[in-house]
Amino acid sequence: MSKSIGKVFGTGSTTPYGYETNYTNYLRNYDTKNYDSTLNNLTSQALNMSQNLGTVLPAYQFTVDGSDAAQQRVEQATFNAYADQLVPQFAQQTADMQTNLINQGIGIGSEAYQRAMGGLQASQNSALQQAAYQSVSAGQDAFRQSLENNISAADFSNKARQNYIDQILSLLQNSVSGYQNQQQLYNANAAVQNRIDSAKQQAWNNMLDTAKTAKTVFGNVK
Repeated sequence: MSKSIGKVFGTGSTTPYGYETNYTNYLRNYDTKNYDSTLNNLTSQALNMSQNLGTVLPAYQFTVDGSDAAQQRVEQATFNAYADQLVPQFAQQTADMQTNLINQGIGIGSEAYQRAMGGLQASQNSALQQAAYQSVSAGQDAFRQSLENNISAADFSNKARQNYIDQILSLLQNSVSGYQNQQQLYNANAAVQNRIDSAKQQAWNNMLDTAKTAKTVFGNVK
């Protein structure tokens, strides 16, 4: 009977074997000391870099706008440039007109005089309006340019920040620490234990089947 029981247990060995033994031995002998030291340095660097996200690096920019101040400056500068040219011209035109009218015998304050001077003033006002339109157009161009510049700056800033974060993530990804190695070893041992438990159960079932068979055989012997 003992021989039969031994034979039964022999068919369901409770000792880890095969790839499981090789794997667990490999994990037990796997030295992660240097890797863990390197990983610690990398994670420390990642920590230091991540602390710069809220201080050294600017935050993500989700909205941008043009510069109203730039628009106003350009408008004013453009109008002043026109005015610097037009005002002396207007003064000279007015003086020349007055002299010409007097030489023609047209008295100051007369209807002809007022009509001539009114026409000159209308022409000068039109030139000033054109200067104002040109100033506004230049200001709008400045606003659009400042908006494009701000978009480019925001895009550069956001890409620089994302690249910085990618560097941090690259320091952390695909890292296998001693802890993870122990976790893998635990999982492998758990698989071994499951096979042991299964083998024990199978051996016990085989033993019961053998006992039933023996009882039947010996029970039929007269």
